[in-house]
Amino acid sequence: MELQIQDLIESIKSDGIQEAEKQKEQILTDAKKQAEAIVKEAEKEAAAILETSRKEAAVLENSGKEAVRQASRDVILSLRKNINTTMERLLKTKVAKSFNEKQLSQLIVEVVKSGISDPAKSAIEVKKGSVKALQEALASDLDQELKSGLVIRMNSDLESGFRYADTGGRSYYDFSDEEISAFLLPYLNTAVADILTGNEKA
Repeated sequence: MELQIQDLIESIKSDGIQEAEKQKEQILTDAKKQAEAIVKEAEKEAAAILETSRKEAAVLENSGKEAVRQASRDVILSLRKNINTTMERLLKTKVAKSFNEKQLSQLIVEVVKSGISDPAKSAIEVKKGSVKALQEALASDLDQELKSGLVIRMNSDLESGFRYADTGGRSYYDFSDEEISAFLLPYLNTAVADILTGNEKA
């Protein structure tokens, strides 16, 4: 009887150890699988974070490049505007200086004698303070025209040059420094643009 009990104990003990070994193996296998799954998930998340970081870095890089390009364009546009403004001012000053009394008289004579308007129904408009001097300067060259009705009068809007208008003031030919500068400016702007872009002719 005692032997049977001993055998029974040994059997139970053996079965318990086997079961424990089995459970241990199962626990180890499950733990290994879980660890592998955790590692895979972590790798997946790390890859996703890395990809997101790369995309964000690319966006930032492109944004930075675009900002630099935009800033460059703004600087060039501002520079062109400043150069054009300066050149326009210098051109107007140069044109105004070219209208000395002698040259102004010669130009007026040529315009009046060109026949673009009937002198008898026309007026020469000049800046304030120039009327008397011009009448004296033009007295010989435009004697007939002045006798037939050509008028020399003041125009407060003029700083330099003159206008050749009909006496009613409805229409006129503008030879003021401002108008001549405006006429020449597109050619000047083209030259400036060529210089800025390096396309000027040698």
